[in-house]
Amino acid sequence: MKKIIFLTALCCLYISLTYSQSLKSSVLTDLPVIFLKKSVSVHLLSDQPVSYLNSSRSGVKLDQPTDGLIRVSLADSTSIGHGDGVLTLVSERGFVQFRLMYNHPFPDSVFCPSIRIGPEDWNPFGIRERKLGKQELKGLACDLLKSTKEIFQTREHRYGIKARLNKISTLGDYIFIDLSFYNKSNIGYEIDQLSFSLEDKKIAKATNSQSVPIVPDVSLFDTGSFKRLYRNVFVFKKFTFPGNKILKVQLSEKQLSGRSISFPIRYSDVLDADAIVY
Repeated sequence: MKKIIFLTALCCLYISLTYSQSLKSSVLTDLPVIFLKKSVSVHLLSDQPVSYLNSSRSGVKLDQPTDGLIRVSLADSTSIGHGDGVLTLVSERGFVQFRLMYNHPFPDSVFCPSIRIGPEDWNPFGIRERKLGKQELKGLACDLLKSTKEIFQTREHRYGIKARLNKISTLGDYIFIDLSFYNKSNIGYEIDQLSFSLEDKKIAKATNSQSVPIVPDVSLFDTGSFKRLYRNVFVFKKFTFPGNKILKVQLSEKQLSGRSISFPIRYSDVLDADAIVY
């Protein structure tokens, strides 16, 4: 009879631990559980790079083979008994915590070799001050490329190079600018620099024009070379400029007498930007 009662209590404890999977709680017994045992590694697959790892138990080994992959295992020491601990992961998006349970007398069926951490699992540091991480911004920029609604405004055509402003979108404090450059010549184009700057509208073409560089927070693709088409999405922290200014986009080639092409983006273009639903 005592054995039955013990097994029943053990099963109830196991069910309560595995059922409490909410990642929004700060109570130890409510944290999602990672079961560990000797000679078995658990891999956490994160949807974004993790910048900080911490375990409250020294007997737990942590390493990060790649940005989004964390390996959790027990130390080789045979003196490690059973216990509990807390694993904390921190990324640009926020933090997530797990309860570590090791060497408890639970069946092998509770051990999960891999656990995925998705966007809904991260706890933001502060909702009002929450900032989108670079991986999130790149994901949103990539989604813009798949969108069928395009502006496709041809802004400049020179030296066989055509520049197009495809789209401007906004999300919170971020501005997304989608650009394309087409090379109609038979000579490949090796990009030296694609720059953005605020210029005075009246003297934007003058040699003595004063400019203020604007650097994007994120570029979806690295600049390089292209033979026919170069398209990229740039993400900026929200900025404003008066009506007598323009945002100048300039593409220049690496060669000494390289082809250079530039065109303006008006403030009215920014004000007419589409809002991203996220």
